[in-house]
Amino acid sequence: MARIVSVIPNDDHTLLIELDNHHRIIYDMRPKLQTVRFSRLRNLARFKAVRVEHANTLVWNSICRLTIDEIVDMLDR
Repeated sequence: MARIVSVIPNDDHTLLIELDNHHRIIYDMRPKLQTVRFSRLRNLARFKAVRVEHANTLVWNSICRLTIDEIVDMLDR
């Protein structure tokens, strides 16, 4: 499984995710913002506070997390 090298949050609530296999993913978070789990990330300042943890999870402080497995699963759909 690929590992996350970096993440760049964009003003349109997308994420540019770089993986250690040199792939880049533009992940659109807008549909997820409608869910209870991610609704607090509608605030752009909170959304932009994302960081990579353990090379396999995106974390927004104590608000929520998104694993590489969840990201890949959404891409496969």
